[in-house]
Amino acid sequence: MNEENRSAGGDGPEEDETSSRFGRARDYVGSKYNEMREKVEDVDLGAITDQVRSYVRSNPGKALLISIGVGFVIGLLLRGSDEEEED
Repeated sequence: MNEENRSAGGDGPEEDETSSRFGRARDYVGSKYNEMREKVEDVDLGAITDQVRSYVRSNPGKALLISIGVGFVIGLLLRGSDEEEED
């Protein structure tokens, strides 16, 4: 009889616990989303761009090496995913 209740969509203790967990997870994710959204809205892209430009002008060699390194890593990541698809 208990199994019939569950299969018929009865509100058992398992469903209450599941909906409670789901509600807590939804609230947690929603609050973290709002926190991250506020942080992103507070970022001043113009100031960051100015800082990067001044760093590149004062350290062109380091900036070039950093950009080459980042490009190399991105290339490895993209190439690695292509090779896995071919196998």
